[in-house]
Amino acid sequence: MAMVIKNNMSAQNALSLLNKNNAALSKSLKKVSSGMKINSAEDDASGYAISERMQVQIRGLGQDIRNAQNAVSMLKVAEGAAQSTVDILRTMKEKAINAANDTNTDTDRAIIQKEIDQYISQIDDNASATYNGKTMFTGEADATNDVKNTIIKALNSEWINQSLTMIQDAYGLSFGEDGASVTNMDVQFKNEGGSTLAYISSTADGNGVTKSLTLTVNMDFYATLNQTDVNGSTTTAGANYLDRTIAHEMTHAVMRANITNMSALPKYIREGTAEFIHGIDDERKSTLAGLSKDDFDNTFQNSEGMDDEKPYAVGYAFLHYINKAGGHGEAMKRFMAVLDEKGGTAYDEAISAATKGKYKTADEAKAAFLADYKSVKDKGGSNNDFYKAYCDIDLDNKDDTGSVMGSKSWNGDDENAENVVLEGMSTRFWYFPGGQTSTIQNLTVDWGEFSRPASGFKYQIGTKANQAINASFSDIHADALGLISAEGKTVQVTTRAEAKRALTRFDNAIEKVLGQITTIGALQSRMEYTVRNLTTNEENLTSAESTIRDADMAKEMSEYTKHSVLTQAAQAMLAQANQNSSSILSLLQ
Repeated sequence: MAMVIKNNMSAQNALSLLNKNNAALSKSLKKVSSGMKINSAEDDASGYAISERMQVQIRGLGQDIRNAQNAVSMLKVAEGAAQSTVDILRTMKEKAINAANDTNTDTDRAIIQKEIDQYISQIDDNASATYNGKTMFTGEADATNDVKNTIIKALNSEWINQSLTMIQDAYGLSFGEDGASVTNMDVQFKNEGGSTLAYISSTADGNGVTKSLTLTVNMDFYATLNQTDVNGSTTTAGANYLDRTIAHEMTHAVMRANITNMSALPKYIREGTAEFIHGIDDERKSTLAGLSKDDFDNTFQNSEGMDDEKPYAVGYAFLHYINKAGGHGEAMKRFMAVLDEKGGTAYDEAISAATKGKYKTADEAKAAFLADYKSVKDKGGSNNDFYKAYCDIDLDNKDDTGSVMGSKSWNGDDENAENVVLEGMSTRFWYFPGGQTSTIQNLTVDWGEFSRPASGFKYQIGTKANQAINASFSDIHADALGLISAEGKTVQVTTRAEAKRALTRFDNAIEKVLGQITTIGALQSRMEYTVRNLTTNEENLTSAESTIRDADMAKEMSEYTKHSVLTQAAQAMLAQANQNSSSILSLLQ
């Protein structure tokens, strides 16, 4: 090998290896000190990008977990407020039961009323509970200005339920009986003109067994519904309170579900039973007052061909007559029990059962009815004189509509037009169904299409914009529980009749609040599963990211040691190579 001075190739080779080993040592040092095998994009461009995206996802999941935990804390505050309200309502019901007892004087009930008023104030305080300055029970979940939606809320929360309760109490029929052939009902809203406010349509098989039910509300009458009136009043001429119309139609629905061959019953009986459930002494007063013997006789003979009010009024008066002949009380239940068991063709037997055998057949009962009517008229009496003497109907009594459970028919309490279908004291009590269907006293109601406000709290529990859980709460202030009217009047227990009504209102309020507690509890349970799922995702994603980016410390220490030794060796060899070049100087001496 030639001895040269200008280019020391041995030194250059040693220097190149030294630089290479230094670079490798530096990378190994970074990996060992950071614990990561990818410290920058130059280490692994694609791996670095994947790892960084995973890091963003992992941090997002961590925040999602904290969000869910904060949501659970908020829900616990809401649950505490609602549970306290249930406790108060239990006490209020206990007080109402006490007030309904006639061992109390009016003075005693007035004292109880003062307690009730204080409890109502506390309910409002409970409902004003906040979390981080946010009021939870705002009622936005049930807010609407749409009449159709308002009717759906009323049907869902009060009108159908109260109607079914009235029907079961008066007639002993319900959708919960084993013999009910159908337990589903569709609800629809149409503009149909005509004079029909609402109606039940049904289909039946060849044996007269009902297979489907549909309730239709004629919006030509109820498009102007007063959304602040619990009875469902409207400014449209010819329309009655919608709550009473619903009670009428639900009577048809329950009877069709339980009575085979219901069409075999005369129209005046089918319509009379539906009118009897809520009373028509006020609504059809002029018709009842104007009926003649021929009107009664013709309706008895051929009510199917009539499309006026006469079948309704005549059937109502006749059933009042049967009810009184049967001794009030259970007369109508006995009547319905026969029809429930044997069908609409057992009309004669039902009349006999209702009157305890006083009249063996319907014809016998009708003949007696006409004879008694004639005897009163022959003496110069009015229709109302006949009604008061034989039918427990008094057209001059404005305190009771003549319903089957009222003071005239069953020695009950006076039930006027506003109280005969008992609601809470405010329409703010009404709330939307929880879904497409609701089950009310074993009847599954399909509401069709309806829209509810997209309101409430959004709990962000995902890394994407739309990954959130919505929590909507109904209002549980006193007015929204039906315990106080828009005018500020609280639920009353100052009379026995008012105390009895208060019991129902307290029961309904308890059910509404318990529904909220159930919703809150379900959300809490869901949040717990959400936290578990997010935690699992975070762990799995961290594990995946670790596989991509974390360093194998044993391997990296081996590499570090190797590069450290090689660097030291390269340094030594570079020094040796430089020393070799200096030996040429000896030739120049």
